[in-house]
Amino acid sequence: MLGCSKEMPSPAPDGTAGYAEAKIINTPAEAAEGSILVCLDGEGAAGALSGALPEDIDSLLAAYDAVSFERVIPYDVRHEESYRKYGLDRWYRVTFAPDFNPELVAPALARLNAVDKVQYNTRMKRTSDLKSYAPAAGMASASSQLSFNDPYLKDQWHYYNPGDMALSTNARAGADVNVKDAWRLTAGDPHVIVAVLDEGVQYTHPDLAANMWTNPDVNDDSDGYKDDLHGYNFVAKSGQITWDKPGDSGHGTHVAGTIAAVNNNGIGVCGIAGGSSGNGSDGVRIMSCQVFDGTDGGTTDISSEAIIYAANMGASILQCSFGSLAGTVTNDADYENRAQGIEAQALNYFLDNAGCDAIDGGIAIFASGNESQSMAAYPGAYRRLVSVTAIGCDNLPANYTNYGYGCDIAAPGGEYYTGSTYSESTCILSTMPTEPIDEVGTDGQPTGSQTVPEYGYMQGTSMACPHVSGVAALGLSYALKMGRHYTQDQFMSLLLTSVNDIDHLLSGSKRTMYNNSISQMPLSPFKGKMGSGTIDAWRLLMQIEGTPVVTVKVGQEQGVSLEEFFGGGASSVLLNSPEVEPLEIDEMNAIGLLGQPYVKYGKLYIHPTRIGSVKITVSALVGGDSENASDTPSGQRVKREVSIMARANVSENGGWL
Repeated sequence: MLGCSKEMPSPAPDGTAGYAEAKIINTPAEAAEGSILVCLDGEGAAGALSGALPEDIDSLLAAYDAVSFERVIPYDVRHEESYRKYGLDRWYRVTFAPDFNPELVAPALARLNAVDKVQYNTRMKRTSDLKSYAPAAGMASASSQLSFNDPYLKDQWHYYNPGDMALSTNARAGADVNVKDAWRLTAGDPHVIVAVLDEGVQYTHPDLAANMWTNPDVNDDSDGYKDDLHGYNFVAKSGQITWDKPGDSGHGTHVAGTIAAVNNNGIGVCGIAGGSSGNGSDGVRIMSCQVFDGTDGGTTDISSEAIIYAANMGASILQCSFGSLAGTVTNDADYENRAQGIEAQALNYFLDNAGCDAIDGGIAIFASGNESQSMAAYPGAYRRLVSVTAIGCDNLPANYTNYGYGCDIAAPGGEYYTGSTYSESTCILSTMPTEPIDEVGTDGQPTGSQTVPEYGYMQGTSMACPHVSGVAALGLSYALKMGRHYTQDQFMSLLLTSVNDIDHLLSGSKRTMYNNSISQMPLSPFKGKMGSGTIDAWRLLMQIEGTPVVTVKVGQEQGVSLEEFFGGGASSVLLNSPEVEPLEIDEMNAIGLLGQPYVKYGKLYIHPTRIGSVKITVSALVGGDSENASDTPSGQRVKREVSIMARANVSENGGWL
């Protein structure tokens, strides 16, 4: 292997250029120097595995001074049969000198008989500007309206947004993921594992350590990954995860905190699925799959290997705040041509083979991109994956977000300039490294200075993406609690329909950073193009329960028709001793009720004064007007549970799709 012959191999039998070109499945756009990927045919792969590389390949590699030729996905006897099913066993990485141009060798590789495909090793981009700002010093304790004692929770408007004008004059109540009341039902489950494909996650962070995944079989699983205690550094090929090299921004640690920072521990921030105990006993677990390492990494081979690792080690969700630039791939047909490549094969492997006791298969969630383009970036734009667009605290599209084709769902991503103010507090607050990292300037490049942020604000579809990952993890946690089980397709359908309408807001314009200046950004281009709506944690949990949701408007008493729940005879049925089970004080406070709801003439009357969510049980008698009748047959009491969501703005269809 990698012999000394300098003779060039013969071309393929037909000798045509087209024969070779058809094997090159992508373009060299954004390709990394110094490496290229090849897929061998079955015979060639078998020979390479046994150490007998086909002679023509060996000769070519020697002619181009190749440094190494190794399988992208390491051999693992436990999974080899599955690898063969997806073609993952046939992919090899060829490395050269660091500055070698892979375009020089691609056609020659494609002409070889034993080579089925050639793929340029594309570099992915992190979907954030990588700038961060620390929260103001001396911040107060958490709001009494919120469940946990984490002091910065009140500043995480993206979880609960009451429309505080001190945040922004354009802040809109309900521009959040509606998790405050969902936490009364579940706050996570350690059996749900989220693999964060990003910069390394600081697993020692005091607000993350208790919720980090720990490999129970570290160094005893024969998979080729040594010392992978909390994940693996796929760039450095090491179990030592890092987050403080030159060029690191804290991005991975920030994303992880949104998903599962430890809740109720009296410090820092909260995570959407970070538990409630304060000690990490009931939060979801974060697996750090490091695919960016300082200025290195982010290539197709590295991310593909990380995806396979995540599936094999028990992850249910892939959190991927990266992708190609929007427009590099323009449609699914183009991507399907590339789907012959290792990245798509790895994603399909994860979608089909990952999961937990609540789901058969995995969920892969990607950021849509920050190019303000009318399509999502691939691979997230592909139909089996979830691509996330970003909104600001005004519940409107963020100025940077991609939108349109391929975009599936929206979530808070933050926006430095919202309305008439420029403020870091309108971005997303989460964990940051507690060790020095490079500061990043307005051009996205290191300034030469360092900071120790611990917590910080960032913006981007990178920040929107983990909100969806966190809500999905919360949903799987509740499914485990309720004993529910789903296929991958079933849970995807629940996730993408657990949303609030955004389109009714998308007319006129908003003042923001637009076309490189502060001006009015038209909103109509986003209508129908931000995905199914804005993700809502409460709606997802209600769908898992099977409890119907009714949206009501804050600030007025209204009668909610119960016909949908008690049938067409609701007005008659509910004349017979209707009852509403009294709400507990915390349930009343959830939506700011000053009095208990009541039933009259077949309607449930309620007057919320605060955005939030609550479940209400309504009952009535059927077959009689008394349960204890002595002279007539007794009636039978029937009950229905209804979920009430109080929002500041309610679309004409009540917020449903």
